[in-house]
Amino acid sequence: MRSGVAIVVAAVAMLVAAPAVGADPPEPVPTAQSVFNKPGPHPVATPVRTNPCQESIWGMAEHIVVHLFGNRDDMTCTQAFPNGLESPIGVNTYYPADLAELPAAPLVVFTGGIIANPGMYDALARQWASNGFVVVIPFDFFNSLAYVPAIGVAAAVIANRDPKSPLYNKIDLSRTIFGGHSGGGQASLQAGTLFPGVAAAIDPAMRVRGVLAIEPGPLAVGALVSVPTLFLTGYNDWVVPDFAWVRWWQYNLTFQAPAWIANARGVSHFSPVDGLDNYLSAGTALAWLRYQAFGDDVAKDYFVGPNWRLPADKTYFSVERNALAGALN
Repeated sequence: MRSGVAIVVAAVAMLVAAPAVGADPPEPVPTAQSVFNKPGPHPVATPVRTNPCQESIWGMAEHIVVHLFGNRDDMTCTQAFPNGLESPIGVNTYYPADLAELPAAPLVVFTGGIIANPGMYDALARQWASNGFVVVIPFDFFNSLAYVPAIGVAAAVIANRDPKSPLYNKIDLSRTIFGGHSGGGQASLQAGTLFPGVAAAIDPAMRVRGVLAIEPGPLAVGALVSVPTLFLTGYNDWVVPDFAWVRWWQYNLTFQAPAWIANARGVSHFSPVDGLDNYLSAGTALAWLRYQAFGDDVAKDYFVGPNWRLPADKTYFSVERNALAGALN
């Protein structure tokens, strides 16, 4: 009798605990990619024109390499040599097409990877410009040292002072952020070392707000960087492994400024030149830019506070921040 009663009680308990038939499944926790990886409210203006990279012999070789590393989308390139016959040195510029109606916009100086064509970052630049940034992509083919972002800064300052430029008095140099991928990530860290101390001498309004270092090369030391820095790495990246220098002497030695590092599942070294849906840290990159430049509260929640959201983001295999970042509120 007792065993029969126990069986009945257990069955009732199971029925009570079981989800109702047809009940909606729990909502997935939103990731930075799902929240931020989308176009912003502004149309984009740029003189940059791109074409499929594989239209040139050099571009075809690059196309094959990135697809061997797992990229899914075809890259875009400009005609900068060796992908075409235009100058291998220059600056590509993107900005909100309605900038004349907006307050002055923050500046992102983004340097691509070594031997990368600047057009490979066209999608990222357009996304950032549509979110209210002026974006300059300086390039010289090697894209690995601080003089390359310096070229971008010079171009932005000149455009901001030129009455004939659509960017005249429309770049807020007090909200300048350096970013870069691979060799360009290394160059952005070098810029984050050199420019904060001399920014006012370049332009009285200029201030460096931070660095976005995507899978950076080894020629930069975190101990020398004095502005907030986000390191984005990839779990499938064997060119810049998360466990190598990007931690040893970059993130781990960043003690002068807040720093974060996020290692994304399914991301290889060439994912940043893939389509934005297939570069799984594209949303996090934009969130960090919006947090630093606009103080966006939704973006800030992913990086700041005791319940910061990035560690719960299933995109990432691991996420860390240093003590200075942990002390922010």
